[in-house]
Amino acid sequence: MTMRKTIFGCLGVAAVAFALQFTPADVQAQGFFSRSCDPCDAAGFCDPCDQIGNGSCFDDLACDPCGALNGCGPKAGKWFLNGHIEAGFFANGHGNRAVHDNIGEGRAYNGETGNTEYLQNTRLTGGQLNQVYISAGRSVDGRRGLDIGGTVDFTFGSDAYLVQARGLEYGAGHGLNGDDEGRWGTGDYFSAFAQAYIEAEYGRLNVKAGKFYAPFGIDSYKSTENFFYSWSPTMLIVPTTAGGAYATYKLNDRVSVLGGWVIPDELGESSKNNAVLGGFSWTPGKRFTGSYTFAIGKDTQGELFDIKTDYFLQSLTATAQVTKRVKYVFDWTLVNANGRGEEKSVKGAAYALMNELIYQHNKKWAFGTRFGVLNMNDYAAYNYDIEDGCDWYTVSLGANWTPNKWLTVKPEVRYDWTDAKDTAVKMFNGGNNTYQVSGGVSAVVKF
Repeated sequence: MTMRKTIFGCLGVAAVAFALQFTPADVQAQGFFSRSCDPCDAAGFCDPCDQIGNGSCFDDLACDPCGALNGCGPKAGKWFLNGHIEAGFFANGHGNRAVHDNIGEGRAYNGETGNTEYLQNTRLTGGQLNQVYISAGRSVDGRRGLDIGGTVDFTFGSDAYLVQARGLEYGAGHGLNGDDEGRWGTGDYFSAFAQAYIEAEYGRLNVKAGKFYAPFGIDSYKSTENFFYSWSPTMLIVPTTAGGAYATYKLNDRVSVLGGWVIPDELGESSKNNAVLGGFSWTPGKRFTGSYTFAIGKDTQGELFDIKTDYFLQSLTATAQVTKRVKYVFDWTLVNANGRGEEKSVKGAAYALMNELIYQHNKKWAFGTRFGVLNMNDYAAYNYDIEDGCDWYTVSLGANWTPNKWLTVKPEVRYDWTDAKDTAVKMFNGGNNTYQVSGGVSAVVKF
């Protein structure tokens, strides 16, 4: 059995995950979707005024994206241009080097060599330029009447494959089981418009239309919004980007709701893949915020294994500022799917439980750990002769060193293992091991 069959056998839920393909937004810091302003430092602690450790922003523990509380954030309704660059090195304890022999088949990751899939790095071992990210546009403020703006985010690097959308960065018919004809980029490096949407706001109502991030899971595509260099296994089952439209309505200062219609990971052929997007966020005080989001839809494209799929995806995320220096983040994400094809079927559920605990030692140093599990025991992949799923466990230890406001260095060591009993579903070291030690370091430069 090839390694490709091995990975899909153990991670059968990927059939649904990649059929959906959204990207998680920064639900940790900002609720539903990222705004043009970036209020928090790499550790997720609120610092819109660059005053961590000695200013009111840190003392009040108030995450204030646009400066409404203290008047020091970027003014709404103004044009902006900003971005970041992340480059780093990642390696694994098995000593495997990464190659991209199967990138032409449409897969962003190669689990046969290098690190296992879904850690973050498209180039799985060695030095790489992860993200060159440029964001431009006009923010909106509807408190004084109708205001219209928009955002365009362009990204290039080894991570950019994850935010490419059908109908924009690659053509219809060139998906997971197709080739890369027409795709923006080859080998290790790709490019994409991570977001491209227009925005209107009037009073408490905000509407976006175009391509945007979707709010599922604990990770964000943008490296400036993640504490750790690598991503969690939740990235296997959450959506990536979406084309469509959604509205957010602020009921009061504590509760907001959203609803809309999206086309997962594409801007065309909308009749083949549709989903209803909904959810709410709740901020009862300065020390706690919670979000619940869901997507219910039908994918009739049959891009992966020629399967037509009905799916229900939901994610619950909570952030608690335990003390002035300690923050805890919890995420529970569940996907249910039921699909049928001419030769194969997919049915079952998978869920992820992820936790992050971050300690802000001082203005320059923060330390954190991430631990959790991706449970796939209730998922059966009938495509192969593997009826049992597996649990994927992970633990990461990391730090953020921020010597100034424009530079953050992120060292990380992680350990991943599974409880797979069938030798056919071993995930690491080319399918020869059920565990792996890996790690690396990256530098993020903001501008």
